[in-house]
Amino acid sequence: MLKIILFLTSLSILYSCSNSGNHTENIERMDKVFGCENPAKPLTPRQKKNCKARLLAEGESVFNNTSITEMFESNKTNNVVYLNSVNPYLWDAALEVTSEYPLKIADNQGGYIETDWIKDKQVIQNRCLIKIRVTSNELISTGVTTNFICQELSNGNWTQNDSNFFEEEKQITLKILSLAAEKSKSAS
Repeated sequence: MLKIILFLTSLSILYSCSNSGNHTENIERMDKVFGCENPAKPLTPRQKKNCKARLLAEGESVFNNTSITEMFESNKTNNVVYLNSVNPYLWDAALEVTSEYPLKIADNQGGYIETDWIKDKQVIQNRCLIKIRVTSNELISTGVTTNFICQELSNGNWTQNDSNFFEEEKQITLKILSLAAEKSKSAS
């Protein structure tokens, strides 16, 4: 009798272990159908909220359920297309003009350059930074804008200098345009 009980217990354990994979697969399948509202997997309100937030954060696949590796493997021409939104001559010229200053940001895709604060050695209480934006993918005179932002140290605080730096901005913009035109001619 004891052998029969042990045999039946062992059989039931083996059966439950062998079906646990099916159960997990069923839960996963139901998760795909019902999402966070899966009746086979009751969640607390907090778990449901986290589940929904996770699903929203995942969003839709950019690659339509194709891995990026598969995309490159299926590319028969092996051509990689690089699209640049800014004119390369304007970009190179802007980098050259700002090369003597420490750069804080140089984003070639957005066409944005920002220097770190530049301090005058003789006038320690003043500092300026330069912001340059290449706005065109063509070599045109309106394809670049320059902004000067200067501050003065007063009572231990930096305050915005309200002076107009139009001439300085214009000189930098003209220098960038001139260098870009030279680079374009030498490339032709």
